[in-house]
Amino acid sequence: MRRTLLVFILLSLVSLMADVVYEGGRSVSGAFLESLKTPQVMVGLIGLGEFVGTLLRLLSGLLATYIGSSAALWALTVTGYAVTCLSIPLLAFAASWWQAVLLYTVDRVGKGLRTPARDVILSEVAEPLGVGKGFGVHELLDQVGAFAGPLIVVAGLSLGGYPLAFSLLFVPGLVAIALVVSSAVLYPSVRSVVKRSVRAGMRELGQRFWLYTASISFLGLGFIHWSVASYLYKTWGLMSDVEVGLAYTAAMLVDAVVAVPLGVLYDKHSFKTLLVLPALSSLFALLLSSRLRVLALLSSLAWGIVMSGEESIVRAGLVGVVDRSLRPLAYGLLSVLFGLSWMVGGFVVLVLAASSPSLVAVFSLLSSTVSAVLLLRLVRLESRG
Repeated sequence: MRRTLLVFILLSLVSLMADVVYEGGRSVSGAFLESLKTPQVMVGLIGLGEFVGTLLRLLSGLLATYIGSSAALWALTVTGYAVTCLSIPLLAFAASWWQAVLLYTVDRVGKGLRTPARDVILSEVAEPLGVGKGFGVHELLDQVGAFAGPLIVVAGLSLGGYPLAFSLLFVPGLVAIALVVSSAVLYPSVRSVVKRSVRAGMRELGQRFWLYTASISFLGLGFIHWSVASYLYKTWGLMSDVEVGLAYTAAMLVDAVVAVPLGVLYDKHSFKTLLVLPALSSLFALLLSSRLRVLALLSSLAWGIVMSGEESIVRAGLVGVVDRSLRPLAYGLLSVLFGLSWMVGGFVVLVLAASSPSLVAVFSLLSSTVSAVLLLRLVRLESRG
């Protein structure tokens, strides 16, 4: 039990350090791309990078299911963290927009490799705390890093521009790599890993899994990616580069504050807790599309709550709809479908924003409504036992 809790804490610290790197780089991604004179349509490639990463999440989940090896699960986790923790700091040397987009995409490749494998391990070592609370605590520590990362980048940006800001991220990146290797040494055997046929696993996922995945995918469709939102903040003249970073920092602080309460609520009320996410996703789009500076600053708070839920209770919810042995496959499928929706939604928002900002709010509202309806269907199925 003690070793299991220690590994849970270590993995949470890994996410803390990795998020200093990842969220620090992401906090100014739109503004950084704008400073490199990136064509507007090319900003959408960030979303494509997200999708490439999610395709690799599916591949990672399929491999973990087919190989059925704890060593493979840890190899995917360690490699994924190493890729992310090195690619973002290398933005310090990016001299053109395509190099920056490439490095942001490589970062997503790292996340794609590690996420299903890491989530399977995390769902197992978090069980002593309660899955919802465990993912909430993990997200809290994760967001401590997400809060610190943008502050470090903003400080570096103010003192020496983007090269210094990104170079500072090498230190937490190397610490994260050391911690995840230590976790693998301490917990080499993962009980959730069972070798099985992928085809059989797909048949066994069941109606509740696909209903849940459809709901979360529609949530992603209407949930505006921060890179797209920050680009719109800048092009609409709502925030400066530093203010974009500070707004993201505020979002990450809110994310951290609500993570554990959301987890506790999920353990108590299950899928009903998830209904807050589509509502706040629509609110974020409405505040952003108002093009009012004060509301734009407030919008980041709603974004932070949705992101907290997506990173904590959405992952915890999957444990309630699939068998333990199907978790690697289920996490991979959920990730790829959510990522596809997020990518498509990002492109749609950019197109709509160029035509009429109000259409952005309408699009998000429609997508979120479908998500909520599907969640309510899942709640009814759960109540029937």
